[in-house]
Amino acid sequence: MENDALVATLPGNPGRPGRRRVLAGVAIDNLSFEEAIGELRSSLLQGRRGFVVTPNADHVCMLQRDPELKALYEKASFVLTDGMSIVLASRLLGHPIKERCCGTDLFTSVCAMLAPLSQRIFLLGGQDGSERVAARKLQSEYPGLVVDAYSPAFGFESDPGETERIVARINRGGTDVLFVFVGTPKSEKWIYRNFSRLHVKMAFSLGQTLNFYSGRKRRAPRWMQRAGLEWLFRLGQEPRRLWKRYLLGNTRFLILVAREFWRVRLRGRAHEEPTR
Repeated sequence: MENDALVATLPGNPGRPGRRRVLAGVAIDNLSFEEAIGELRSSLLQGRRGFVVTPNADHVCMLQRDPELKALYEKASFVLTDGMSIVLASRLLGHPIKERCCGTDLFTSVCAMLAPLSQRIFLLGGQDGSERVAARKLQSEYPGLVVDAYSPAFGFESDPGETERIVARINRGGTDVLFVFVGTPKSEKWIYRNFSRLHVKMAFSLGQTLNFYSGRKRRAPRWMQRAGLEWLFRLGQEPRRLWKRYLLGNTRFLILVAREFWRVRLRGRAHEEPTR
């Protein structure tokens, strides 16, 4: 079985439960949403530290040309599929990933799971005060959850002094779970570079989730989410910001899938030919 196959089955690495699917060289946990929540709960209760990434098609394309991002994905405790396009591609190629683990749904489900345990969470990121709106909403919806939030200025990741202050604040508050919402690959790299100094049990990179949860942005209708068309809804909301990501990025992803589809098909034909 080729390591660079777009979709292949691999056994789970230590600390990364379940069987795996490899998509364009990216190992992804083949877990249903319910299984993912259960594994996250077990990991937290057993005191295992780690960080969580949630790939979509755009992230898979980034990973092809960003060695640091690829390296941190290989060390993540959980790689949970956020993009429906990844699920659809895995089905096309004959090794289906069980289910999409949407970042926004993952966020609220994890918070609901943490609340009865009186866990402390920290929200890093947010626009126009969305982190404060989200903090108040979380404390109202999930009594028992202790929430702190901070939105750093643009470029904070390149400011050692600001990073030190953020790390100190997270640690000083006794944070159990950190959620970072400053975009990909910035969120993932900030967690990766600073995780050894953070005292948290788990850290999540969740992209635009905070904007959706706070109500700053609307989510696509359920039927569009299930059909893998959420990107089209978001493109309609922010065409100037997202056109390159979705139109060019989705094209790159389709090319990756097409190449592997034909590679698998040709390999299958070769195996079917009688030996001479």
